[in-house]
Amino acid sequence: MTALTPRQIEVLLRPIKPGRVARRDGQSYLEAYDIRAHMNRMFGFGNWSLTSTYPPHLIYEQETTTKAGKPAFKVAYRATLELEVGDAEGHHLASYTGSAVGESIMPDFKRGDAHDMAVKTAESQALKRAAMNMGDQFGLSLY
Repeated sequence: MTALTPRQIEVLLRPIKPGRVARRDGQSYLEAYDIRAHMNRMFGFGNWSLTSTYPPHLIYEQETTTKAGKPAFKVAYRATLELEVGDAEGHHLASYTGSAVGESIMPDFKRGDAHDMAVKTAESQALKRAAMNMGDQFGLSLY
């Protein structure tokens, strides 16, 4: 039988360090890079993975304008990722799925960048949704 180590359980049960928590518009959250770094610290390099269960899906692309009134595109994608965690010997411990929508607005000459940013935002948010199932160290206490 595979399981988390006592050390991993101890760390997972600790309250999140306030310095890891970011804030924007009155909301507290963890950055996706922080989740990834903490996954490496908790489980080790190569002992966790992300898989897109469905290709990112374009929800909409619409013409709009920037705050300065110039032509722009507003784009949104939905992403669904599966987060898998394993032990040091490579045995499967757990899987969690998260879905999210990411949106981006860019000037019309950066239309491709708008798509790129929307996909990345959706995937980052989906990672956070999946990871929070592992408790406070991955943002559960922020909801």
